[in-house]
Amino acid sequence: MLLTSIVAILSTMMVHMPIVRAQPPPPGIISPRIMIISMFEPEARIWHDNFPQSGLGNLTSQAVAAPGLSMLFPRIFCTQAGTVCQMTVGEGEINSAASMMALVLSGSFNLSRTYFLLAGIAGVNPRHATIGSVALARYAVQVALQYEIDPRSLPEGWPTGYIPYGRAHPLEYPCITYGTEVFELNANLRDAAYRFAQRARLRDDDEPRRYRVLYAGMGTSYRMAVRPPSVVRCDSATSDVYYSGGRLAQAFENTTSLWTNGTGVYCMSAQEDNAALEVLVRAAIEGLVDFGRIIAMRTGSNFDRPPPSRSDWEHLTRTDQNGFHIAVSNIYNAGIEIVGGILANWDCTFERGIPPTNYIGDIFGSLGGHPDFGFGSITGGRKLMAGSTGLGKNHTGGALAAVEMARRRKFGVKGVMKM
Repeated sequence: MLLTSIVAILSTMMVHMPIVRAQPPPPGIISPRIMIISMFEPEARIWHDNFPQSGLGNLTSQAVAAPGLSMLFPRIFCTQAGTVCQMTVGEGEINSAASMMALVLSGSFNLSRTYFLLAGIAGVNPRHATIGSVALARYAVQVALQYEIDPRSLPEGWPTGYIPYGRAHPLEYPCITYGTEVFELNANLRDAAYRFAQRARLRDDDEPRRYRVLYAGMGTSYRMAVRPPSVVRCDSATSDVYYSGGRLAQAFENTTSLWTNGTGVYCMSAQEDNAALEVLVRAAIEGLVDFGRIIAMRTGSNFDRPPPSRSDWEHLTRTDQNGFHIAVSNIYNAGIEIVGGILANWDCTFERGIPPTNYIGDIFGSLGGHPDFGFGSITGGRKLMAGSTGLGKNHTGGALAAVEMARRRKFGVKGVMKM
């Protein structure tokens, strides 16, 4: 693989990531301005069915195959000019990571100035949004990357059976980290996308309206649940488990806040975001993409916890939320405003990029700068070097092992990191 491990260190960086200055691509290489990332077929179809009426081209003008794409979705589609492309990665973390890696290593695309729009449906936290709402994230948190014990055997007073790695109790910061726990995106780009998306006329239906009313008696903290769909700025939780219920949702709400140093606000639950973002971090290390050009957008298809009149099981298995169709529709309704806004302002604004003023990247600080969450940069704020094979002097990962063991000693955790 091109990216096999974490690497020797190059030069000091500030919080701001440099704008990628790409060379002209070879003939035949597609240089999209926007790459739309869908997770499964309905999310892709809404783009293909509606995109021609946008006046921006036909998304099926080009179909590009690449080794390693999903068996179900083996083509990447682009407009005739290659300005906008769309791919479907497949559901879940493994599918997402495999497909995204196939994209960035395919050789068919120059992605160095491409904006990535991760656009899918999600569960929605009724404290911050409602069914059909559109959320644009600054953080993506891999909330299920924890120990788990059966909730039927919890010690008295425990709120959850999820325990951070290296810890003995819930609601503590993990002291063993894998690097994919938290990703932070360009907040200035998120805000620009938010302004574009607010132009959208969002779809709503009678059946979701009726289900929202069931949350009316839950107090002012749930006031967003009963309102019509809107565009909001809040964050996503990644888990391959399709969870539902008040205790689980509250546990992951707490995890999101804790792991982002109290900054992140959990409002959407998804399965793919952290996996896709890990690939894009690795690709950014190699200069293949600009991590400052990523937009993570989710639309609420179902509430993550029930109203007072439903049990967790009833809430999960009953079909009367009926938010799927409006959530899928609003991917396009909001997304096309973002796509159109970027293209319309390409020459004057988006070609050169939107410089971030916040930290962007992973929990390790792999792209340079100092994370405002976690334990800080493992490289002293420097960006990892492209094309190298490890942090240790002999390319064995020894420096990384030393950092991990120092963390464990500091927090009283014994054991040896598996290399």
